[in-house]
Amino acid sequence: MLNTSSAAAFQREPARPAHAAAKAGVGALTPHVATRWGREGIRCNAVAPGFTATETMRSAPQWPDLQAGALRRMHSPRVGDTDDVAALVAFLISDHGARINGHVLNIDGGTVLC
Repeated sequence: MLNTSSAAAFQREPARPAHAAAKAGVGALTPHVATRWGREGIRCNAVAPGFTATETMRSAPQWPDLQAGALRRMHSPRVGDTDDVAALVAFLISDHGARINGHVLNIDGGTVLC
């Protein structure tokens, strides 16, 4: 099982409190599922993407400002893109990720660092 959280669950941003609360709930549900059903072979992890550039975002007129703001908040030389998130998801659901269970993995360029 793979859940989707968000860096918003960890950032304590002043906007979107409902979104942050819902994604924090995913963070609580994930280890619960892993501990409850892990011995039966059911793994449960979550990915928590931070700022992720989509094609739509990159084509927006305000893209340079969005990108610059995101880079100021992260400890990475570039913003993430959808392929970064997809690669993490593919790893977690594959046999290569079989020993990872009950974790929320941030994929945010070091924005949250938790």
